[in-house]
Amino acid sequence: MFVTTEEGIQHIGVKQNSEYIVGTCQSYGGSYLVQTNGSVLGCCGQFYFYPKLKDKIPNLFEKSLEECKKISDELYLNNPIFIDYCKQCSLYVVNNKDYLERKFIFNGYFAMQYSSSTKYFVIPEALRQIPDDVLLFMYEKGFVSEIKRFIQDKG
Repeated sequence: MFVTTEEGIQHIGVKQNSEYIVGTCQSYGGSYLVQTNGSVLGCCGQFYFYPKLKDKIPNLFEKSLEECKKISDELYLNNPIFIDYCKQCSLYVVNNKDYLERKFIFNGYFAMQYSSSTKYFVIPEALRQIPDDVLLFMYEKGFVSEIKRFIQDKG
């Protein structure tokens, strides 16, 4: 997980990652993210270092989706800033042999700790007052997904 502080961006939950090999992350490119300003990101981790690459990030309002994906992929494979963040990213997954060790609640996040990394998911505001053990049970049983859908449909 990336945490932004006055000192810059820090990485929490990253165990000793496998040696980073450019172009091997399974978290990249599975589904591209489009921000409200039209910027196209190849992964959610890219959001945290977006300001450092802002002038190079493709924009859907200026180019086709295919062109944006191609530019994003080019950054992912060749840009030193992008590559440096990928080397430390808690979402870096190189294969399907990464096994789940445990699930837990941590500072407003639901976390899934794998053998090589930990992935963090923001707990919805409406559920943050629930005790951690009950909340973890709800995540494990899929109740949180149902509640999130209910809240979205209601609003």
